[in-house]
Amino acid sequence: MPLHTKLCMLLLVFSLPGFGQSDVEGVVRNELTETISGATVSIQEVGKAQPKQTKTDGNGKFKFNLSNGAYTLTVSFQGYSTYHKTDIQVAGNPVDLGIIQLIPAHQSIEAIQVTGQKRLIEHKSDRMVINIENSILADGMTALEILQRAPAVKVDDDGNINMRGKSDVAVMINGKLSYLAPKDLATLLKGTPSSSLKSIELITNPSAKYDAQGMGGIINIQMKAERKSGFNVSVNSFGGAGRKERYGAGVNMNAQSGKWNLMLGYDHGFRGEEEYRNFDRYFPKNPQEEFSRKSIQYSTTSEPLRTNNAKLGLDFQANEKLYFGIGWTGSFGTYKNFNNGFNDILFSNEERISNSLTDNSNVSKWNTNTLNFNFQQQFGSQDHTLSGDFEFLHADYKADQVLLSDFQETAHQKPFLSKRVNKTPSLTKLYVGKLDYLHHLSNQQVLEVGWKSSFMNADNNAINDTLKAGQMVRDMQTSNHFLYEEQIHAGYVNYKLDLEEWNLTAGLRMEQTASLGNQLTAAIETRRNYLNWFPSASISKKWGERHNLQASYSRRINRPDYDDLNPFRYYVDAFVFFEGNPLLQPELANSYELNYGYGKNLHLSLFFTDVSDVMTSVLTQIPAKNQTIRSRANIEGFRNIGASLNHSYNPVSFWTTINNASTFQNHYFGSFNQEAIENKQWSYTVQSNNIFKLPKAWSFELNGQYNSAESDGVFERKGFGFVSAGIMKKVWQDKLSLKLAANDIFKTMKYQTESHSGSVRMNQHFNLDSRTFIFSLSLKIGKEGKMRTRETDSSEQQRVRGGS
Repeated sequence: MPLHTKLCMLLLVFSLPGFGQSDVEGVVRNELTETISGATVSIQEVGKAQPKQTKTDGNGKFKFNLSNGAYTLTVSFQGYSTYHKTDIQVAGNPVDLGIIQLIPAHQSIEAIQVTGQKRLIEHKSDRMVINIENSILADGMTALEILQRAPAVKVDDDGNINMRGKSDVAVMINGKLSYLAPKDLATLLKGTPSSSLKSIELITNPSAKYDAQGMGGIINIQMKAERKSGFNVSVNSFGGAGRKERYGAGVNMNAQSGKWNLMLGYDHGFRGEEEYRNFDRYFPKNPQEEFSRKSIQYSTTSEPLRTNNAKLGLDFQANEKLYFGIGWTGSFGTYKNFNNGFNDILFSNEERISNSLTDNSNVSKWNTNTLNFNFQQQFGSQDHTLSGDFEFLHADYKADQVLLSDFQETAHQKPFLSKRVNKTPSLTKLYVGKLDYLHHLSNQQVLEVGWKSSFMNADNNAINDTLKAGQMVRDMQTSNHFLYEEQIHAGYVNYKLDLEEWNLTAGLRMEQTASLGNQLTAAIETRRNYLNWFPSASISKKWGERHNLQASYSRRINRPDYDDLNPFRYYVDAFVFFEGNPLLQPELANSYELNYGYGKNLHLSLFFTDVSDVMTSVLTQIPAKNQTIRSRANIEGFRNIGASLNHSYNPVSFWTTINNASTFQNHYFGSFNQEAIENKQWSYTVQSNNIFKLPKAWSFELNGQYNSAESDGVFERKGFGFVSAGIMKKVWQDKLSLKLAANDIFKTMKYQTESHSGSVRMNQHFNLDSRTFIFSLSLKIGKEGKMRTRETDSSEQQRVRGGS
């Protein structure tokens, strides 16, 4: 019998209702008569050992399909007393249990157990969730600093994110893929206070429902946007310092009346930062010279960052099954980088060839506005769901840069002044539309289909002037006006089968990409049009109450962002600059993962990723001009193989310790500029989070992490670690939280890289402004009863300058 016939017959069999079975259903609500989603509902037949279990949906509903018999029902949810109902008789007719109301659990304030609080780190079937709200150390930090401390996550100085050794990780904000270039995304996350964050989700092997963008997986940053009953206000503020002061404050308000819900919020932050940087480069020996050359560079940077983030949203619950929402978010701020230092060019015998004093400044400003409309409609008794999400983004970005080098007199050089002025205005517009439909084939089967289209237009004008004969003149070799257009159209189908012991998810995604890069200055156009298919599958098996084994596969893509394609030069200083590569091609990855879980406390993962045409950072040296060009290029491939372990444990009732460890091998291979690249290395990372719940509403948190050396393209990042600690006190019936945190106490978090690729040798050592002491407070006014919330897992925004 043909395979497709067998599969069709199998689906038909699963779709047929069982003989002699009936539906048992109900709705779970809280003390305010609001529906509770995610409550655990278990039902067990009298005399049988194995219960059936499910979760309530977004409307608080649950349903079982059961054979005739007598049953016992249990409903539980964090923060509420467990509900029990016995002697439920199933005898061939549907059983409607009606509304089941849970009652809040009450405990004495002296108890050291906090009722209903989520774990700091949770494991779900397809992701790890870090609940930022529950961390003492998080307050007063930025989103980027928190991301840098997530298990097996690293962020380099250019904003590139690495997870379990794999770079090119897609970043989503509230389920929408960010279109920011890595450096601009890093700037945005630096200006996003932790008080705005709800959680960070690490999705290592996403299903076909998610965008295929992101060779290394997806990191989803969930912002606080909870809809609560009545009128609620939360206020937060922080102040502290590292080498420079840092402070900020914010307010969030939620007002709900009848079918309407209004949300608004604003936060302002200032982050002062000072770093010390060493940048050494070694050039191959010139045949005409007796000795080889080296460049020794040192600088001190001052990097003040001011950010403002605002949001406004209005929801309308037309009825129990129809929801509308409209929202606006705005992000605007200024980032300044003042860099003072020197650059010495020496022969290998230490004879000085050139000496220059450098004074560089870069002032960046952005103003980003996003307008979003979404809806959700449910149909029929099984709540088939149609949802839509439509978004428009307008991002205005400007960067003004002045590079000043005062060359001193040496035996090989006369004194002179070098000056370069760069202006980079940029405008980006993004339109995104998305429709998803979820259909319940049966109680155990779900079919999801969806479509998404995105349209992006980017206008980037690099205007560079240089000093010649005492006059500033236009540098036509480095100035470039670049227009970029991109359309991505995607469709997917996803099938889920959930049995008592087995769970299967299989899907297929199609993405059609069309782009046009137009270099107006050079009159060069680059067109691309390609279609890709992205299958994914996951199967899991449960043994008893504790053992779970899951295997998954996905195919993914990473497209170059328009900054990587734009051939204009971005100067770090007068001697080092980034240059885009319009010939870059997308990289394709096949990712495999095997996961084992023992209860809720032990999780083991084995993973392997194989990438073709991998994009990686490469270097080109120009010894005659003392210049180093950093760019991106495709090389043959990359392989990542490894294992990770997560374990949670309570040595005593008031102490929870969460420990993570991973080891992996990165292997980059190929060639660049006719020179072989072969970079292979085993690495590891270990992390321990310890939370102590003390009497009288005191808490203490201690965190330590170490990351060994790791290969990244032609670079090797040296090992580093840190230890942080924080203490919290809750007062006023837990509505006011006071926190004091010390980050990187022993000042061991450093950024160091080396590159040895062909004739290129380069060392970087950044003494970061990472040791900080922060005091913060947060105040909540209003009841905490939650309304029904609409989960979003759409995806947008990672490859645009100035987005949010």
